[in-house]
Formats: sequence, C-alpha cells, structure tokens
Amino acid sequence: MISKFRQKIKENEKTIEIIASILAVLMFFSLIEILISNIQGKSNIFIQPIATAVNGAFWSLYAFSKKDWLLFTPNFLALILGILTAISVIF
Repeated sequence: MISKFRQKIKENEKTIEIIASILAVLMFFSLIEILISNIQGKSNIFIQPIATAVNGAFWSLYAFSKKDWLLFTPNFLALILGILTAISVIF
C-alpha cells in the first residue's frame, strides 16, 4: 500500500510541486499585512518575518543548488518579504 502511495506521488510530483509553490507564495504574501501594520506603527511583529526570511534563505539555497526554479521562486520571495517586514519594525 505504501509503495503504491509513493508511486502515485512520484507520478504527480510536478503537479504537487506547482501546487505547493502557489500555496507558499500565498502564505508569504500574508507578510504584506504584517509589513503594512509595522509601517503604520500598529504592530511590532519581528520574529515571524525573521524566521520566514531565514527559512526562505535556506530553501532558496537548496533550490538553487538543484536548479529547481519552482521551489526557488516562492522561497526567494519569502526571503525578500521577510527581510522587508523585519526592517519595517526598526524604521
């Protein structure tokens, strides 16, 4: 049963990767709401953007080494948005 499941995943790997990338982009865009709140002075959320940026950096490095652009793109976006959002707390 597990081997059939693994086979199905392998057969649909590209579709799963595309869906996961789209969902990651949507999740990382949620940082924009935090960024706006930070700029307006309504919030000082710092840890989540830093964690997102660090996570995005490591996944971007991994994806870059594998030349996997579907994995690289949303994680690089996470890195950029995480850094911008964390900086918005400081300024």
